[in-house]
Amino acid sequence: MPRDKLTITSALPYIHGVPHLGNIVGSMLPADIFHRYQDLRGRDNIFICGSDVHGTPLELEALEQGVEVEDLAGEQHEKVKHVLQKFDLDFSIYSNTHSDYNRRQTHDMFLELYCNGYISEETQVLPYSEEDGRFLPDRYIEGECPECGGLARGDQCDDCGMLLEPEELIDPYSAISGSEDIEFKETKHLFLDLPQFKSDLMKWVKEERPVPGSSLKEVENAIENTEKRCITRDIEWGFEIPVDQVNNRIDERGLDVPKLDPDVYNDKVLYVWFDAPIGYVGFTRELFDDGEEWREYWNKDSEIYYSIGKDNTIFHTVIWPSMLMGASNEDMDYGLPHYEFIQQFLLAEDTKFSKSRGKGLSTREALDMCPSDYWRFYLAKNLPQQHDSTFSWSDFESEINNVLNDTIGNFVNRTLSLAEQWFDSEVPFPELENRDEQIEAEALRIVEEYVEAFENHDLKTGVEKATEIARLGDRYLSEEEPWNNEDRREETIHVSLHLIRAMGVMLYPYAPEASEKIGDMLNVDIHTEEGVDEFIEPLLGNLEPGHILGEREVLFEKIDVSKMKNDETTSESDETAENQENVSFEEFQNMDIRVGKVVGVEDHPNADKLYKVQIDIGSKTLQTCAGLVNHYEKEELQGRKVVVLANLQPAELRGEKSECMMLAAEDDSGAVELLGLQKDLSIGSKVR
Repeated sequence: MPRDKLTITSALPYIHGVPHLGNIVGSMLPADIFHRYQDLRGRDNIFICGSDVHGTPLELEALEQGVEVEDLAGEQHEKVKHVLQKFDLDFSIYSNTHSDYNRRQTHDMFLELYCNGYISEETQVLPYSEEDGRFLPDRYIEGECPECGGLARGDQCDDCGMLLEPEELIDPYSAISGSEDIEFKETKHLFLDLPQFKSDLMKWVKEERPVPGSSLKEVENAIENTEKRCITRDIEWGFEIPVDQVNNRIDERGLDVPKLDPDVYNDKVLYVWFDAPIGYVGFTRELFDDGEEWREYWNKDSEIYYSIGKDNTIFHTVIWPSMLMGASNEDMDYGLPHYEFIQQFLLAEDTKFSKSRGKGLSTREALDMCPSDYWRFYLAKNLPQQHDSTFSWSDFESEINNVLNDTIGNFVNRTLSLAEQWFDSEVPFPELENRDEQIEAEALRIVEEYVEAFENHDLKTGVEKATEIARLGDRYLSEEEPWNNEDRREETIHVSLHLIRAMGVMLYPYAPEASEKIGDMLNVDIHTEEGVDEFIEPLLGNLEPGHILGEREVLFEKIDVSKMKNDETTSESDETAENQENVSFEEFQNMDIRVGKVVGVEDHPNADKLYKVQIDIGSKTLQTCAGLVNHYEKEELQGRKVVVLANLQPAELRGEKSECMMLAAEDDSGAVELLGLQKDLSIGSKVR
């Protein structure tokens, strides 16, 4: 049996764009399914998640937009949180890694790791930009990929996915200024000494078996070959290193570890991968307002589950468990993962879903097309537990129409309409015969297999068992033919209503809205409160003869994917998809789009990729900062008529005012073309 406290987490979504269905099925949905099952069992469990907001991509985006990175992080966090709520993800808390609670937890764990001798100083040689006056970690440096020739960052190629070191880039340049004046210099950083945990990690994996068998060999190899890992970065966006806190502890306890040099480490931050998993614990502290209760969900007496994608396997089975062991002390002995749900990839047309490459369907797009239950049900049936699975529009349509609607929905509707017609929406008084008892026994066997699947961490089988109840009931109705067999009506409808009750409960982890509708139609509760186990009492009970049923309503509707999808569905990036929300005609009228003429072009003093452009719009001249250096010579722009959004809220881009926007189009190859005119319209003409 599970321990008193269960903690369930999913990998934190990075907020540089809205999550796509691959993110959902790869981490958050399996965790939510397992959490809702624990609720049905009445177990004390929490579901912890939040936005991963630190790191270089967001800081670079903030620089490009001329906004504060913390403001951008807050805005993106709220967008992601809203979309995930619409997907019916039942988080106990959804926070973000920049919270004060996570800052405290991160500093607490860093302090223990450092003072316990698990963090050491190393010297690295990293790219340095003289023009920017700073080191260029990760995505701050770009260049040509040595493998495929595509655009590559200092850590990975966006095109082929190859992991890279900055010195491997061909013709590298600063992503901040575009400067090619790059020099590789020595700099000091802090490293987590993972090899110290090898033996403990190997013992844990072999004895506790916390991962699926298909991942075991990979994890053992990773433990055997683990190396020290850098945990600091030369950027501004992130948690500061608690230098004074560490040095004071060393003095107070007379520890034999070197002090941190404030001149070196006060200008660095902790690497995003270090504070992100700590967010699991930090968010729990926030959930309980930093009361002592949070410790009960993270100590060795708790049962802790993780749901992650296979690309996060090594991180959650080698690095994070090492951090938990190394940060433990007399006051807090952290528990290691009890089990990790490790999903393979969901493919879009045989290509991995990817935000950066614009592959797959964003969660926002999906929810605009169909209710969340439809997606949850389909994705649960196609969970990539053992191998990659492929999203298919035809398969999606078939599952919704043939299974959700024609099997589950039709069984519920047929039974309730007959109960309404023959028994005035009351549960009839039966005299059960052998045949009826056999059906109920078969249903109870299916329920037991459902429970067994969950207890064995098999989430995919559970949804099949819920569907099997519907098929059993549908077959039973058809064989008994109560419309032609009046003396069997009471028994047939009574048993069928019991099957619907069981199915409604079993659907709760997968299609919670439909489950609650079934409960309303039966006029019963789907119990999810602590201490009430839906599976202890016979799941087919709670519908006594004479019980008044609720009002019948439509459970599911058929879909036509040909009307929903378009050619852009699997090729748009999430950044583009974010701008596809409908706007009213009044909102469009508020946009002052005019014909303008470029009357001045000069280099931006602080950014190599930007021009400062003066545009005459008839009534006045406006300035914009345009990223067109790689697409147009200054001479090509001078005197050109362009289409301009003239009432854009002014902003500063790298120290220069930008108060309008020239409209342009960009294709998949990155080619940019300013929008122009076929006729020679006068300057100031409005676009309507």
